[in-house]
Order: sequence, then C-alpha cells, then structure tokens
Amino acid sequence: MTSMPRLDSLTTGGTDHVFARVRLADGLTLVLKAAPGADVAEEVGLLPGLFAPRTEAWANEDAYEDWLTGGALGQGGGLYLDVPVQAIRDLIEQHGGEHASQELPSPVEAGDGVNAAQRAIEALAARGISADIEEDAGNSWLIVGEDAETGSHAVLCLFRGDDDETVVLRVPDPDRDDWHAATVVNGAELLPVVWPFAQLGDCVEAIAAWLAEGRLARGLKGTAPKDGSARR
Repeated sequence: MTSMPRLDSLTTGGTDHVFARVRLADGLTLVLKAAPGADVAEEVGLLPGLFAPRTEAWANEDAYEDWLTGGALGQGGGLYLDVPVQAIRDLIEQHGGEHASQELPSPVEAGDGVNAAQRAIEALAARGISADIEEDAGNSWLIVGEDAETGSHAVLCLFRGDDDETVVLRVPDPDRDDWHAATVVNGAELLPVVWPFAQLGDCVEAIAAWLAEGRLARGLKGTAPKDGSARR
C-alpha cells in the first residue's frame, strides 16, 4: 500500500470545516473536507484534469459540478459528497500516490523581472485554473475561472497602498504590493480579500477552494482590506 502521509494527516486530524489540498504525484490536485477520524469525507473537490472513477463511491456528485473553470465540461473536476476515505486513497494511488512536495510550485521568484500577471497565471495554471487579462483606464486585472453560463468569476490584481490603481501588468514590488482577489456574482463584486505579495500561494488556494465548492454566492475567505472597500 502506497504511503499517503498528507491524506492520513487530514483524515486523522480533520480539516476544521474547510477544504484542504492533497497534491498528487502527477501534479493534479484534490481538496477535501473531513471530520477528525472520519471514514467518509464530507466533500471532495477534484480540480480540472482529475476525473472521478465511475464507481458507487463517487456517485454522489454535487449539482455544482461545473466549477467556473470557463465552463469546460469534459476536462475533469467536480465536487463529490460523502466519499469513503478508502476511495480517495484508491484514486490517489492510481495517480502514483502523493507528490513528494505538497507545496504549490513557485515557477518564478521575486526580483526576476516577471510581471505580476505572468506570475499569477503560472501559479493558477499549476492548479488547473484558467485566467485572462483584462484592462481598462490604466488598470489591469485577471479574470479567473469564468463560468460560461452565469458569468460568475474571480478577479485577481495587484494593489499598491499609496495609489488607486489595480495592476497586474507590471513587475511587482514585494515590499509595497499586495494581491487583491474578489468574486463577482451576478455582476456584483463581493468584498475583496488581500494577501501580502509573498503569499500568492495562499491566494491561489482560496480561489481554488472557491471554485471547488461551486457555491456561487460565496465570497473568498481571507483578510479584508483595512478600509473594507473594493479596489476595482
């Protein structure tokens, strides 16, 4: 039996009612919610590229199966309820077990001249999440995981506290820039959340969890801007 310390840790200690990530050996990803010591995970989200086996264990698929990843049905992904932990273990084993590193890959480093858009697009792509650049009146931002039918999506940009611009098409300053993300549901932008520049991985995880949940009315979980206002 393949050793799965990440899954064992999450199912033994629980995930505290939030999604926790398991990265597979082939780079694909699943997220799950589980109570401590449970034999069945409450919810399991498969990120795009990862397909659920056609077995009874994976039969209880949530109605929000199209995760706002551009409406790209047929590319895997989905949210499944009440999945036996053994079934999750079997799926991970089919993909070579757990990845040696459970950290989100960091394809670029600060100070290398890469703009924020490329940095974020690569980090999102590592999770199987698509993003497009939008520009208007000097501002630029990323549209992330847009749903083809509802138009709901997440937005991600870079904000520098001493100006009013939200920009991703510039080389970031790690000491002055923060990542701002929000969800747009029915044309309304929900309260954005902010992460320090160095925490792009946490920002991507929040977006991935939102997509995995597929519950369109919810905003992202994170730290709200101090003034409580949206930046774009």
